[in-house]
Amino acid sequence: MERHQIFALVLGLSAVNGMFSPYLDLTIALAPIWVPSWLPGSPSLLFYAASMLTATTTLLLSGVPAGLAEGAMPRLRNSNISLWIWAGAAFVLTVPGILRLVYLVAA
Repeated sequence: MERHQIFALVLGLSAVNGMFSPYLDLTIALAPIWVPSWLPGSPSLLFYAASMLTATTTLLLSGVPAGLAEGAMPRLRNSNISLWIWAGAAFVLTVPGILRLVYLVAA
């Protein structure tokens, strides 16, 4: 796979985790802490903002192992291996969301 395809995989996994993660409920419950007071309080807007926050957090946290690997082994900087590490970490973080999606579809 090419670099942009692996990155699209990471973005897709992050989006799935943003929509179906069990941590989305926690993010919504903590909304009074992170939602500004000027933002309208509609449930759909709150779900969208919480979903984007969860997806962005997944994207950032899954990049940490890839960054550490590149720092430890500089030869990985120009290869797809660090992107595969990033995709693997994103998949690990998305597993609870995928399991929740499967549960919702089966119910």
